[in-house]
Amino acid sequence: MLRITPRKSLELASKIRTKMKKEWGRNMNVLILSSQFGMGHQMAAKAIGEEILKLDKDANVIELDLLRYYYPKASRYIFRLFQMMVEHCYGIYNLVYKTTGKLKVDLKPMGINLYRKLEKLMEDHYPDMIVCTLPLCAKSIASYMEKTGKHIPLVTCITDISIHPEWITPQADAYLAPTKEVKENLVRNGASPEQIFVTGIPVRQQFLGEVPMRDKGQKKILIMGGGLGIISNLDRLMQVIHRMPGITATVITGKNRKAYEAFQGRYEDIEVLGYTENISKYMKEADLVITKAGGITLFELIHCQVPLFVIHPFLEQEVNNARYAQNMGIAKVIWNKSSDFPGILEKFLSDGRQWEQMAENISKAKDEIMEWSLDDAMNTVMERMAA
Repeated sequence: MLRITPRKSLELASKIRTKMKKEWGRNMNVLILSSQFGMGHQMAAKAIGEEILKLDKDANVIELDLLRYYYPKASRYIFRLFQMMVEHCYGIYNLVYKTTGKLKVDLKPMGINLYRKLEKLMEDHYPDMIVCTLPLCAKSIASYMEKTGKHIPLVTCITDISIHPEWITPQADAYLAPTKEVKENLVRNGASPEQIFVTGIPVRQQFLGEVPMRDKGQKKILIMGGGLGIISNLDRLMQVIHRMPGITATVITGKNRKAYEAFQGRYEDIEVLGYTENISKYMKEADLVITKAGGITLFELIHCQVPLFVIHPFLEQEVNNARYAQNMGIAKVIWNKSSDFPGILEKFLSDGRQWEQMAENISKAKDEIMEWSLDDAMNTVMERMAA
């Protein structure tokens, strides 16, 4: 794949921007749709928004939670129910996910009120391009275009490593695919190879750029639970790390105030933080991250070149992500829920060979996985729009 240098990428974007302004007489409007089911969809939306503004600082980028727009009052209960289901009834969630994938159930949003709301959304923002990072959003826009006969350039950003048919719509002009395997699956399901850009799952600008040299004499571990909660057995995990010489740790509890208050200040060599926007700083300083196998987290770590230690992935998407990372040789995965994972972690940390091999593998992973940088992909999409 021919890669465009950052300078040429910006020059190309400038030419496209000038042509659009000349023809349209205004700045480009980009509508980015996602929703709060976990954090990954919205983080990918933010990453794409940042990239578009980097390419065109005058663009009007609107990021919108579509479910909240549809149901402003009921949405918070829907999100709460979703979180309860994935934390306490994940077997049901996995069954629904697998069944809809096998039967290829087409879950289009229905109802005249939803179409009217989408019509108002289009009138309010007059988008020149729509980017969707959630299947619900892609299906909604595809259904709207099918019903109205209107066409707005539609980019679908797939945030699952395993392709689910709910992502596929004939109205999509382009797909941002996380892996080559997902691209192959899209092609088998009718998408044109020219439509598909293997970019990985987009990450925010803070995760890009050079990774600083790490201190070889002092190993640092980062522990974080992801968007939906903290890792279980954290107390025992911290005990293991505390008693190992030459290892320090940072624990990020996110918005889990109870966990922060319980563990903050317990060990002098383990820093406990609450919510932070500067997560990339801690990733880039770490030699290993103990976390859940979320898709966006996996690609943030690939960009930061940090291997993973994953404990009992249970959501179907996380299982697929963890299996992919394990096969790439960039993750140690504890599959069995009943396993003594603090003990396994202690053995893993004591034997540096596997850890070092994973670090070497992840330093090469970005070039092996991704065919396009996000700015090259978005430039190409914008160029096709302006043609």
